[in-house]
Amino acid sequence: MSVTTCPSCHTPAPPGAIFCDHCGYDLRTVAPTAQQPLPPTVVISHAEASEIICPSCQHANIPGSAFCENCGAPLAQAQQPAQPAPQPPPVQAPAGPVNPPGAETLIQQPVLEPTPPSSVVGRLVIQASNVSLAIPPGKQTIVIGREDPVSGVFPDIDLDPHGGHEAGVGRRHAQLILQGAQLYIEDLDSVNGTVVNKQKLAPRQPHLLNHGDELRFGKMVLMYYSS
Repeated sequence: MSVTTCPSCHTPAPPGAIFCDHCGYDLRTVAPTAQQPLPPTVVISHAEASEIICPSCQHANIPGSAFCENCGAPLAQAQQPAQPAPQPPPVQAPAGPVNPPGAETLIQQPVLEPTPPSSVVGRLVIQASNVSLAIPPGKQTIVIGREDPVSGVFPDIDLDPHGGHEAGVGRRHAQLILQGAQLYIEDLDSVNGTVVNKQKLAPRQPHLLNHGDELRFGKMVLMYYSS
């Protein structure tokens, strides 16, 4: 069996080739020569190489061909691997909870803890005369009694002008104490005692006071209102 060798690049051409698949030389004027023993056949897998399709005549050429063996067209452009299309960068999901489409964005408001009062608030109303005595602001302890300059006693709420001496109110009769957000009343070892809602208090024992409670200092009756 004869084989055609390209006189230009000395590359053997397959039987029936019209042009050299290496340099494109016209082989129609070259006489075939006796075929030399062929080396062992090397099987090339599809992963290693594939046929090159001529862009001019659509002829399938063997892998590595520089020119089409059918029409002689250059195959350099056909051998270039297709470039993968650029992929868009991944879209990162926003951090935190995502509202469904069309939903309004909810803004988390900080939860504010209620601030306890810093001073005793409210008033005392004398039941007999309906006189309202405001509790002095800015204090956490309010002393109730009768003013006595000779003894140096000046209570925060002076009941002497309202008949406190005749009713048996002591100079330092009782006191209001603010602890946290709760108000207590405490008897200060008074002679005639302190009564809350007709219940006599033990001396120096704070008792929880509520809005509308009735207070009795000796014989004087008062009502406590928190506002």
